[in-house]
Amino acid sequence: MTLETHTAPARSDRGLPLSPAQQAALLPERLARTAPANVFLALEIPVALADGVVARAAEVLAAHEVLRAVYPDDRRVPYQRVEAAPATAAASAEISEAALAPALMTDAGHTFDLVCEHPIRIRVYRLADRAVLSLAAHPIAADDRTVDLLATQLCSNGPIAAAAQYRDFTAAQVKALAAADDSLTYWTERLAGLPDQLFLTGPRPATPRSARAVVELPADAIAALTAAISRYSAVRAGSASTPVAAAPPAAADVAAESMATGGAKGVGSVAAPTVDPAAVLTALVAGALRELGAGEDVPIGIADAARTEAAGTVLGNFANYLVLWVDTPRGSAPGESVAAAAALLAQARAHTGTRIERLTHQLRGPGGAARGGLFQVLAGVRAGVLEFAVEGGTVREIARALARPHGVDLIVDAVVTERGWTVTVDLAEELSRRHAVDAFARHLVQTLESWSTAPDSVPDAVEVMPCGWFVSGDDSLDLDPFAISGLGGPPRTDAERAIAAALREILDLDEQDEVGREDNFFALGGDSVAALRFVTVLAEQGHILDVQKVFEFPAVHEMAAHLTSESGSATAEPAAAVAPMAASGLDAGALNALAGKLAAR
Repeated sequence: MTLETHTAPARSDRGLPLSPAQQAALLPERLARTAPANVFLALEIPVALADGVVARAAEVLAAHEVLRAVYPDDRRVPYQRVEAAPATAAASAEISEAALAPALMTDAGHTFDLVCEHPIRIRVYRLADRAVLSLAAHPIAADDRTVDLLATQLCSNGPIAAAAQYRDFTAAQVKALAAADDSLTYWTERLAGLPDQLFLTGPRPATPRSARAVVELPADAIAALTAAISRYSAVRAGSASTPVAAAPPAAADVAAESMATGGAKGVGSVAAPTVDPAAVLTALVAGALRELGAGEDVPIGIADAARTEAAGTVLGNFANYLVLWVDTPRGSAPGESVAAAAALLAQARAHTGTRIERLTHQLRGPGGAARGGLFQVLAGVRAGVLEFAVEGGTVREIARALARPHGVDLIVDAVVTERGWTVTVDLAEELSRRHAVDAFARHLVQTLESWSTAPDSVPDAVEVMPCGWFVSGDDSLDLDPFAISGLGGPPRTDAERAIAAALREILDLDEQDEVGREDNFFALGGDSVAALRFVTVLAEQGHILDVQKVFEFPAVHEMAAHLTSESGSATAEPAAAVAPMAASGLDAGALNALAGKLAAR
């Protein structure tokens, strides 16, 4: 995704708006009382570097506003306020080897109080012969790239180069939510009919705890599946026949069609894909889940850094996600499944322009991200762990927790090594009680062994091994945090009734969901995109409402007070004096211009 920077002066009196990624990180916490998982990194550092890291932490926070912001809850619309750099920004403590692991777990699971606490936690632990740097960050301020940049700056001793601030990119991200997007049609067609849930879970816990297991996937087995991608790509291109006699002609035809469409859920075609290791992992994960009862179609998220060159060294959350709806038909050879996943991933990488927040809104409606998003499985392959030389030795990653969007219950993180892949599996605690994380990790290894032994042979019918993840239990599956409505009683004026009717249409509310005169646009599930559509619908009915007023006065009766008909007459009682900031960061003219773009949609 290409985003131009938009530099805007800080507004210390009213605060700074949030980017779409920040809103997605904060709203589940504010509306559903569900804290997000932190982005975490632990590094072994030379003992001689420990004092320097502690001293340098305050300097790093002074250079990056996003690390020293707080997020007050005194207004209807979330915002951030940058504070002065603290004199001390890192803690240091001597610790034993036995106490190190529990300390790191505590850091990784730290619950940030964003109302008054900075979204970064820096600790240096001193052991007998080494030191460990612990970095935990709330996703409102960091993605995976950010913690790497932060570690590099903390462990350096030179001056911190001047860099753009994250807020310089916020307005551009908001504008992109309503801008023309050639990739949006691709995604909405690709993911039409996507199920609400893969894993049937109950309400999200207040603290996102998980279980973890680590396994090794051998290089030769991975190579066997990687080679299958090229063979089945050649079949698709018409330059080779069926890979081996064991694969019947029908299977070869399926492979050719899969490569042409990227799987059964696709449209169009792409050239034979390059070998992307993430394709092998994606197909393996989908295949393993299928054998546990997930069915043949599994939605899997792939992280996309979504950084332009200008944002390459900027600290903040830029990350985007691609959603692969992976097909693993039982009548296909493993090589076909891997090749189809490669084609699917190649197409997805060619359509990275659509932000996941916009796509979630399109497919799930307002508030969809707070209810759980589009995928519950996240997979990825990294070239290696973070490691770099410093004065006095080497800094090396010893533990990491990847950025985990709200609603993700299973993460499969593969790191390339000389022996193959080291795979870390993180599983939501509720699911780990139904089927142990180490059992799934072993099953993943067994799937690789089976597939790599005969990648071109259609396997015999594989018995499904139910694990309880895909069957509803006694827990309530109602994840809707916006169930309470009808505040303040029914609308009293024609203007309030017009506002309520438009809200019901735009937010796709059921008839039993009352809309009260004191209900809040955002608490009902509205967001920046919904606001633009909302004022457009009102305009089509002859009612004029400045889109800026939706953000400043989001209660129904407040918006009604600013609603005018085409004749220009006001139709409701005076508005409250409270005037919260605009969530988008755009002025009224810019917001109205964006609203106009939606009129024809």
